[in-house]
Amino acid sequence: MSETEINRYDIILVIGKNSAQAQFLWRYVRDKYPKDARVKFVSRNEYTLDGLDARKMLIVLVGEHWLNPISESRHIQYFKKLGAEVVEEKG
Repeated sequence: MSETEINRYDIILVIGKNSAQAQFLWRYVRDKYPKDARVKFVSRNEYTLDGLDARKMLIVLVGEHWLNPISESRHIQYFKKLGAEVVEEKG
């Protein structure tokens, strides 16, 4: 990532099958992403996403993210519409 991309994100949402899987797999890919951004591991509770700003958001999909209903929820779709970038980490 370039220096401008590194400063671009305030928050990184990590979505896995559940928050435990997201935390575990994040350890293997976190070096690719900005160190100063706040990282939030997303559970299956969509209300944990309230109040987040999508303009400086990166969504990282890890593991079996498709099993987490949040990955296709209205909140995530709205974040994408507002400009959040989505990256899928392959095994």
